[in-house]
Amino acid sequence: MQTKNEKEYMTEQELANVIWDIKEIIRNLYDDAEVEDVILPFTLLRRLDCVLDDKREEIMEELKELPDAQKKFKLKALMRRNKLAFFNTSGLSLERLLGAPQQIGESFKTYLDGFTDNVKDILANFVHSDTDTDDVDLAPIYSRLERSDKLFAVVQLFVQRADLHPDKVSNAMMGTVFEIVIRRSKEASNTKAGQFYTPREIVRLLVSLTMCGREQQLYEAGRHFSIYDPCCGTGGMLTVGKEYIQELSGRTDMKVYLYGQELNEKTYAICKSDLLMKGDDQNLDEQLYQGDTLGDDKLIGKTFNFMLANPPFGVDWGKDPKVKKRVQDDNCPGGRFEAGLPSTNDGSLLFLQHMISKIDEQQGSRIGIVLNGSPLFNGDAGSGWSNIRKMLLDRNLLDCIVALPKNLFYGTDITTYLWILDNKRPAERRDKVLFVDAAHAEFTHLLQKNLGKKRFEISSEGAKDILDIYRSYQPASRDIVYEKTGETEHIEIAKLLDYDDFRYTTVATRRPLRLFYNDVDNLIVRMKEENSIAKGDKAIFEAILKDYNADRQRNDVEFMAEAKHILGKKSLTQNDVKTLRKLGTTDETAPIVYVKPGDEKSGMVPDTALNDTEKIPQKQDIDEYFKREVLPYAPDAWMDRSVDKLGVEFPFTRLFYIYRPLRSSEEILAELAKLDKDMESELKTLKTAE
Repeated sequence: MQTKNEKEYMTEQELANVIWDIKEIIRNLYDDAEVEDVILPFTLLRRLDCVLDDKREEIMEELKELPDAQKKFKLKALMRRNKLAFFNTSGLSLERLLGAPQQIGESFKTYLDGFTDNVKDILANFVHSDTDTDDVDLAPIYSRLERSDKLFAVVQLFVQRADLHPDKVSNAMMGTVFEIVIRRSKEASNTKAGQFYTPREIVRLLVSLTMCGREQQLYEAGRHFSIYDPCCGTGGMLTVGKEYIQELSGRTDMKVYLYGQELNEKTYAICKSDLLMKGDDQNLDEQLYQGDTLGDDKLIGKTFNFMLANPPFGVDWGKDPKVKKRVQDDNCPGGRFEAGLPSTNDGSLLFLQHMISKIDEQQGSRIGIVLNGSPLFNGDAGSGWSNIRKMLLDRNLLDCIVALPKNLFYGTDITTYLWILDNKRPAERRDKVLFVDAAHAEFTHLLQKNLGKKRFEISSEGAKDILDIYRSYQPASRDIVYEKTGETEHIEIAKLLDYDDFRYTTVATRRPLRLFYNDVDNLIVRMKEENSIAKGDKAIFEAILKDYNADRQRNDVEFMAEAKHILGKKSLTQNDVKTLRKLGTTDETAPIVYVKPGDEKSGMVPDTALNDTEKIPQKQDIDEYFKREVLPYAPDAWMDRSVDKLGVEFPFTRLFYIYRPLRSSEEILAELAKLDKDMESELKTLKTAE
């Protein structure tokens, strides 16, 4: 009987499951959070072996007779000839290690030591070893297994079950397998899987949107391109981006240079190994880095043609003092974060600004980034959030935002958005932006089985439709089924809007203070009992308490005249007036209070309790808005234009909101009555059957 592996190739999911199931042999030896310390490096080693299988013997034969001094130079030439970026000079592989079970520990050390330095540097990330040192200790990869007498069994299972030869498992498929294994590992240890893995159909959609409009450049002779991902994970954005460019151009030899930085050591190792195994013209030691992008940019001064990212959602960038200081230091004219800083609990817009800082002003750059809903509207006018959005419009960068359906990601079920930026936009798009509401089931298909929180994936038809809508850059409508009724509606899902539709001014409104003075003596007594009288106010309050005649209610002018007489002063200072007004009670029927009591020319004193703001759209005249929306309800109000703040927000949901009137009570009652009647009919049928 043929096994599945013999009769057909496995899917990414099936192969990942086979690899992940190897963990069962070490279940009692490793905690859930530690299992990946075995599964990931051994999967990588098995893949490296399979890539070398067809060339190992030939290269080893040519090296065999050479003196050690010549082998190093000859090996480089042989690797170039065979289009390999790495090799293992031990002549061993995981499969060959099985030939000597009794010495597998010693042989495993020889096997690891035989890899070229670039592979050792990658493997060092699985043991948290300092890759800058000359001597990298890789023993932790296998020593614990050897001590527990599990090393042979683990090697045997990987050899028997995981055939990762490039003829059967492409580089793209291998990358997906790694990502699925990582997701399984994070789910097993209750770690967020979404921050490690962006589903490939979303990656491809983002890539296609980001590359859209630059197709003609792909056919220019001598052109090469660069792609950058500041939080590259396992490298999915980079590899799909390169493949997409080569696919569009029809040239597999198109030079596409990949750059990235990744915080997590293990995902960085997988990314670097994936690019290494492709064997193309990449100088990875100067293109791919491990480290915190926000706190330590490893590619300072570099610019790129295309930039792609899915930064972690809701990650606190202020927890690490070094990162926080670096970010704050770069919040300056000419700095990466010149436009502003979002709140510390979400650094996604920091990544966006970081990417903008690497725009190529000459050749142009396009940026595609996955964001949650917060960057659309968080923050009032004048806040870091709003100022960042304002910068996007002021620099004419924002080209499109696409809303995706829920339940597309493994670690989160929230709605996500694809933002597309371009610094060389066509003249006809200047100060315009296209919003596409693709958050509908029509753009997806349901998975047969949930993968974490992922229930749907973007269908190929849905992705094509989204790309077509973006390419046309015009309003668009589609037939969409309204879930609550099952009825099909023809609704607008793409809107072409002016930048000014999102700009607004926050204007402060003020209303006058109105005071009456009642029962002043009892008020002072109560304040004394509560010990709430300020030190500088005591003398005035004691004098008022001693001689004030609380025979009637007084307005501000009357009370100040009485107080001046009691205090024996020709005139009251502004400090005196301010102190005395603490004894007043606000009352809408009282006369207006002026800075100088009774002097209208001195100006009205605002009642701080009635301070308010109005958010006035850019396209509306502020004075007319105030007359229409404020004065009819507060005739004594005025605007304090000295504290105006300019803001920007993208109210995506509100823009696509469709009002649907509630059903009438008669309709609901009729439906309930029908259900009641149907139930009675069913009961009668059941009784008859008995």
